[in-house]
Amino acid sequence: MGAVSEPIHTVERRLDVRIPVSDGLELSANLWLPAAPSGDDRFPAILEMIPYRKDDWRANGDEARGRYLAARGFAFCRLDVRGTGSSPGIALDEYTAGETQDGYDAVEWLASQPWCNGNVGMWGISYGGFTSIQVAALRPPHLKAIVPMYATDDRYTDDVHYVGGCPTASELTQYAVSMVANNALPPRPSYRGDAWIDEWRERLDKTPIWLVEWLRQQRDGPYWRQGSLAPDYERIEAAILMFGGWMDSYVDPVFRMLEKCTAPRRAIVGNWTHEFPDDGYPGPNLDWHHEMVRFFDHWLKGIDNGVMDEPMLTWFEREWAPPEPFPKSWPGRWRAETAWPVPGRATSNLFFAPGIEPLRGALAVRRPSGRSVERLEHRPALGTRGPLSWGAGGQPNGLARDLRPDDALVPTWTSEPLSATWHVLGRPSVVVQWRSPVPVATAVVRLEDVDADGTPTQVTAGILNLTHRDGHDDPHGLPVGTAVEVTVPMRACGYRFAAGHRVRLSIASASWPVVWPSPEPATYDVGPGRLLLPVVRADGTADVPVFRTEPPGLDAVGGGTDEPAVWRVTEDVLAGTVTVTSFEGGTTVNGDGTKLYSAEGHDMTVSSATPSRARMVSEVVYRLEQDGHAIAAEATAEMTSTSSQFRLVGVLRVKLDGKPFHTRTWDETIGRDLC
Repeated sequence: MGAVSEPIHTVERRLDVRIPVSDGLELSANLWLPAAPSGDDRFPAILEMIPYRKDDWRANGDEARGRYLAARGFAFCRLDVRGTGSSPGIALDEYTAGETQDGYDAVEWLASQPWCNGNVGMWGISYGGFTSIQVAALRPPHLKAIVPMYATDDRYTDDVHYVGGCPTASELTQYAVSMVANNALPPRPSYRGDAWIDEWRERLDKTPIWLVEWLRQQRDGPYWRQGSLAPDYERIEAAILMFGGWMDSYVDPVFRMLEKCTAPRRAIVGNWTHEFPDDGYPGPNLDWHHEMVRFFDHWLKGIDNGVMDEPMLTWFEREWAPPEPFPKSWPGRWRAETAWPVPGRATSNLFFAPGIEPLRGALAVRRPSGRSVERLEHRPALGTRGPLSWGAGGQPNGLARDLRPDDALVPTWTSEPLSATWHVLGRPSVVVQWRSPVPVATAVVRLEDVDADGTPTQVTAGILNLTHRDGHDDPHGLPVGTAVEVTVPMRACGYRFAAGHRVRLSIASASWPVVWPSPEPATYDVGPGRLLLPVVRADGTADVPVFRTEPPGLDAVGGGTDEPAVWRVTEDVLAGTVTVTSFEGGTTVNGDGTKLYSAEGHDMTVSSATPSRARMVSEVVYRLEQDGHAIAAEATAEMTSTSSQFRLVGVLRVKLDGKPFHTRTWDETIGRDLC
């Protein structure tokens, strides 16, 4: 493990520290500072910048992490993004150029403080991981290292908006509508004096509904390049330690950044969903705080602890486990390699071969003499046996269950029992001939491991809007009635197929409610084709680092309660619809007595007979009790579609001390751009 800073410092907390940025605003930050035994020591700083309200929503976690880092000799700065939480300004969108410049300015401000040694790091999970990458691309002189967890280098291909060129459904409605209500909450009243209401009114009047612009930007282009590292990976000079999870939607960027960045870099990839590696599912878990401190010890304190002598890539190679939505852990083993791509990695081809019954083909190691072509009926409600969303997380956002009910309705190709163990690492893909009677179609492929008794478990999956088959920036319709060859990449995986198990591939045309279904009824011809598996050696080129597996021992701060989560699938036989319902909610109580209730519920309905008719209805509620005030923000939104348009209708209602304070409505119609 190497040397690591011990918790020897007492901690000083400073709230609502104002950090000046280039355009004259002063953003709000909370600081946790180590107290120097001699009074004149200086320490490195770690910055996290996100829009998730440091003074209430994330206050307990910030406090615990701030104490942990400061005790170990790091100043921790938690910054509210402009226009959110207690920071002034307007949040015009996520990851704007101005927001990223704010991060640059904050890094340099921290480095200039008399208690700082001039070295700054950034850390963040999800949004904070994004900002770490984006700020690092601007090369602040004093930013030495970043630790992005579950973050992306490419906002179009890997985020909550689009998957394979298809508009997302469950992730889009969950995140987008929740941010309408979150952005409507005020700065903390006690920080701003009598000016807090005026600042709040300006925020409510000027903050746009982010979802509208996201839906307008249906193809890749300049909008999505803003905030994306790709394609200019050499812009980052700071050292990088990445955390990824096989069941998280941001795992592919880990491998792209390992391959294409030129800065010193390492990555650790486990089984995890969009949750912290120390307590998220599926395990095994590890103490990621310890790994982060070791990394920052080296790059910010100059401690020669050997952390950069450890392998570039460490990953958990998982194995077959019974399918269940919320598994505590999966079997397998940790592995490591000195480089990525792995030297000697090969591609194994499994070819589509005819089966003995319709829809049930075979996978052959040699190209077959016969052609395997299957008929695929577009079933827009298919997919509910899979995960609730593309990137799973805490309840209700679970993983795939037993896929056999879905597989019974679509073509599958299954290998003979394997004679030897196969070790897969990277992104599998499918190359297939696709003949369509309509110009817009979606391919959904699933890779499965079938054990000896016939039970499949999902290994990974891929989704592609086939009008994007030649790129996401210039989609064009399928040639009606003519077969075209398409390549459908899957999400990266690290997996061991045991000898005696069988490899299965399924192909569908929908994944509800992960992505919005393509709009036209159709029956496609799919095949011939082949499955490409990136295969590595049984043993890696490097020793696996020794991880701490016990929780990091953060202080318990505040409390709260959760309401029962809901993940329900309802079929209306008479209406011919399938509805997926989700709900999560609970109350957080902070150490200063602040209370925040947050809840969101979603109904996502698709018509089996009319794919163009899909509908999502969302309701998000925030109720904040703080500084003697009761504040409520409630956002409701409905998104519907026809074959040619999306329609967004919503209402935001804000109350102050039980009385109406602000109301806003929106009604937007946006054309479907080959999706």
